[in-house]
Formats: sequence, C-alpha cells, structure tokens
Amino acid sequence: MNGNAPQISPDSNEQTDKIRFLKGSAISIWQNSGDGGSNWTRFANSLWPFRYFGVKAIRGKYNIDTCSDFWNNYERDIKLAADIGSTTLRFSFEWARIEPERGVIDMEAVRRYHQMLDCMAAHGLEPNATLWHFVHPTWFEDAGGFTKEENIPAFVEYCKRCFRWFGTRIRLWATFNEPTCYMFLGFIVGIAPPGRIFDLVAAGRMLSTMLKAHVAAYKAIKAMPGGDKAQVGLVSHHITFEAQADGILHGVAKLLSDWMTYWWGWDVLEHWMLTGEFVWKLPVLGVWQQWRDPEGKPPCDWWGINYYSRGIFSWYLVPSCRQQEVMTDMYYPIYPEGMYRAIKRCSEFGIPMYITETGIADARDDRRAIMIDAYFKEVMRAVAEGYDVRGFYYWTLLDNLEWATGYTMKFGLYAWEPDGSVDRKLKEGSKTLVRYFRTLPDSLEEVREAARKAQAVLGADLGVEQELKEEGFVRMGSEGKLLPDGKGPGEPGGVGMVAIG
Repeated sequence: MNGNAPQISPDSNEQTDKIRFLKGSAISIWQNSGDGGSNWTRFANSLWPFRYFGVKAIRGKYNIDTCSDFWNNYERDIKLAADIGSTTLRFSFEWARIEPERGVIDMEAVRRYHQMLDCMAAHGLEPNATLWHFVHPTWFEDAGGFTKEENIPAFVEYCKRCFRWFGTRIRLWATFNEPTCYMFLGFIVGIAPPGRIFDLVAAGRMLSTMLKAHVAAYKAIKAMPGGDKAQVGLVSHHITFEAQADGILHGVAKLLSDWMTYWWGWDVLEHWMLTGEFVWKLPVLGVWQQWRDPEGKPPCDWWGINYYSRGIFSWYLVPSCRQQEVMTDMYYPIYPEGMYRAIKRCSEFGIPMYITETGIADARDDRRAIMIDAYFKEVMRAVAEGYDVRGFYYWTLLDNLEWATGYTMKFGLYAWEPDGSVDRKLKEGSKTLVRYFRTLPDSLEEVREAARKAQAVLGADLGVEQELKEEGFVRMGSEGKLLPDGKGPGEPGGVGMVAIG
C-alpha cells in the first residue's frame, strides 16, 4: 500500500469488508427532460448572452423542447442503465418541478420520483441523488438565487421536503453539483443563467452563499428523523489549467490559467474544505470577500469528484493540447493521470470519495474506449493503493443537451439524436465500460484485491502508460512535464486493455 494513502475509515455502522464499490452512470433529469419553468429552461429559450446580436443561448438546431424525455421514459432508460451492469444511478431532483411556484408543491412530480425510485429498486440500482444540478425555479432566480444569503432558507426547506419524502429510500445525497463550474459559466463567461459576463463580485457572492447553503442543508437533513443514516456530500468539478509552454510568449496564457484554476478549479473549494475559511480574490484588487465558519471545517460525509481533463491554453488563448495528445470534442485532451492526481489530492479531506462524473465528448466514437479504459485504470490504481474511492459514475447514460453546447457534444454511453435518426443505441466504445462493470465485484475490498493483482501483472499504473504510448499519445512525467520518449523514469509499462476482475 502507498504509505501516503489514508486508511479507509468505515462508517460506524459499516464494516470495511461490506463497503460496496458502486458502478453506474450519472444523469441530470433536466438535460434529458427539460421542465416548464426553471432558470435553465428560460435561459435555453433566450438569446443570452448576446441577445442584441441575435445569438441563441443553445448551440445547434435543437433545444431542450426536443429531448429523450427521461421524465416519461424513465422505465426504459433505467433498464438501459441496468443492462450495462450498473449497480447504481446518479440522478437529480428538479426543484422547479417539485415547487414550480413558491410554496406550491406539485405532488404529481413527487409521485413520479417515487415511481423512478421503485424502478431503480426493481433493477437493483442504488440511487445517488443530487438536490441541485444547476437548475432551480424561476421564482428563486428572480429573487436573486444564490447571490443572496436570505434565500438560503428556501433551498433548505426544499431539501428537507425531499428528505422527508425520499429519505428512507436513498442513502447517498449531494447538496450541490459543481458550484465553481456553475459560478464560472453563469457569472464570468455568461453561457449559463443568469448570463452575466465577468461579474466577479457577484460570482464570489454566489459561491459564498452556495457553500453556506450546503452547510445549512447538511445540518437540516441530519437533524431530521433518519438523518443520521443519510450520507450527505458535495460534488465538485476538478480541473486545472496550464499554458501550453513556458516563456514570455505564453505569459498571458499562464496568467489566465492561474486565474481559471482559482475560479473554476481547486483553490477556493479546497481551502474551504480544509479550513472552513472562504477567500475570494479579484485580479489587481486582491482579497474581496473573506469569512471563516466559527465551527471550522464544513460538514461533509463524502466527496464527489467530477473529473474530465485539464485545460491547456495556447499563447493566443485558444484551448489546445500538447503535441500528440488526443483532443476530445470538448476543448480538452484525454488526460488520464489527472484522475489519479485528483483522487490523491481529494484524499486530504479524509472522507470517502466517489467518481461522480467522468466521460468523453466523442461524436465519432473512436476515442471513447481508450478514454474509459485509461481513466478507469487510474481509479483502480488509486483503489489498489488504499485511497477510499467507493464508486465510479460515467457521464452520461445517453446523449443529452449539454447545456450551452446543445446536442453537439456526445457524451452518452447510448446514442440518441434529436432528429429521431438514432434512439438509445449502445455505442461500440461504451462496451469497454460494460466489460468492467460486469467483471468487477461489488465489494470494495474485492475490487481492491483485483486491482492489486492487476498491478502485479501490468505494473503500478495497470498498463495505462504503455497502452497510450502504443496509441501514439505523448506521456507526461509526475510533474506534468513533457517527456521525450513518452515514458517516466522507473515507471513500468503494460499490455493494453484487459479486464482486471
């Protein structure tokens, strides 16, 4: 075992040998269903952020009104999730459906969620519920949303209602999905509601309020009957940014990368998680907002890692990659070792971790298999070394509306086209994940043992380095530096894609 890896600390009512390793996919119900009145539905049908120039908010011909409609096709889609060997499904509660007007509850929506949970149970899928996945009612948005602390009680009341209705059926809860990502997209680049551009003051205020809302919701759920059995966590997008090269020419790219990593990536949330202190800095002006929770580190039972890649900026500030790296359709390269680094860094929080999202936008479906294999092996490497990773969720089950990029980004395990030409067809590249899901055991300890056996055959990285080298990928050293022969010193090679169970 890696001497730096923390030992697993099972919950008080849980034995280490009984901890499950969950395998599944993640979805946002809004992205597959839309709704009648939320911040995102209104934004999707607007001309934000450049409305005066007639630029639509959603790229492409189709909008959310044309969708796969999980809301009404949930039985079919949950079965598809089970068919690939899943043992879990991560999904979202949609506040706008449950409380379309303040204080007005749509009990039909509540019943539909119960039906979804019934269907998951029938297929042996453990639900992992996200209470806020970028979407909230328009009445909440119009009241200032998470830019105003006085709105926190409305969110907490919604969370309490959900737990009152569904708490006996769900063990894993996430209060928020990717607070920093939403903050960046909605308040700095303006391609998500409320569509503000470079409003850094409001961005910090929103993030600050959202983190306080997490603490308030956590405490409220834990205080409710059965709350002691709930595992309440937080999901964050883990990404770093770099300039494509060193030197004066890339000086501006380096500066931009540092601020992007600060705003979107690690810095603010990591410091808050480790200390309970929130610090928001602005260029030139320095610290703009700062507070410390008198109770110290925020309460959190588990940590969700959403990891896709790291961003590279060219000297002229265009998303790029390093020589011979393979780009995805979504502006960044395949970068598997970043997954291992994210796990190692998040282990500092001292709580169980789940890979709540990882995936690839790959319209040609010619990179999905290699991405899944390499990323999954990096997770198995971390598990083998003792890091407390308890599950893996691929984003996403089937092609959906990827927010502002519309249907142009194909992340799904199953193909779906809004023009009706393809309906829920399993992609060839997805079969790599199916093999892993069907091969690996459900016990975390058994998964760890399988990963260690694979290391004995394939090397410490389970063959990822050799596999990517054979595919023509450039390899990176431990500090992210380009290596001339594509191999790090002392790192063993491997033998391609093999099942490790």
